[in-house]
Amino acid sequence: MNQVMQSFLLGNVLPSSLFILLIALVAILEAAHWPRALLVLALVALTLRVLGIVITRILLVSQFLLVISSPIINLSISVTIVGVFLALILAARARSWYWFAAILLAAIFGALGANFAFSIYGLRVFLGTDSGVQLVSQIYLDPWYIVVSNVIAGLGILMILLYALLGQRQTAVAPAAG
Repeated sequence: MNQVMQSFLLGNVLPSSLFILLIALVAILEAAHWPRALLVLALVALTLRVLGIVITRILLVSQFLLVISSPIINLSISVTIVGVFLALILAARARSWYWFAAILLAAIFGALGANFAFSIYGLRVFLGTDSGVQLVSQIYLDPWYIVVSNVIAGLGILMILLYALLGQRQTAVAPAAG
């Protein structure tokens, strides 16, 4: 298997396939009735995100690690999306509209932040093509930029954790319609 095919399989096919399987697992377990699933999803997403960031930004020693760092981050994003969806369902069922709005806004800002944290393309578009490749690369590799963009990209994970730990205790889940 050549490098391009391996990269495609690891970077695109594997994360999207695992995303579908994760959705199926949540559906099978009826996780909407199992609020602890939020905590599990958030911790898995956080672990994958940190692992991907560490590989991408710190462990630049192995080509194999660099090849798998993007799929790990993509999988983290997928797990976060499933967790956000479940948190939104639970907050809506509990009629906890403040939590619902906070989770939704955090997910939106987190998705926007991910475009800047994990791809230099977003920064190039935002700064414009006139600013030069060297300036964009310098900003993208700056430690403060890395920290701030990754914190913003992780807002969805943070809100899932907060809702799993605090929101579920503050609101009782209303019975499902049906």
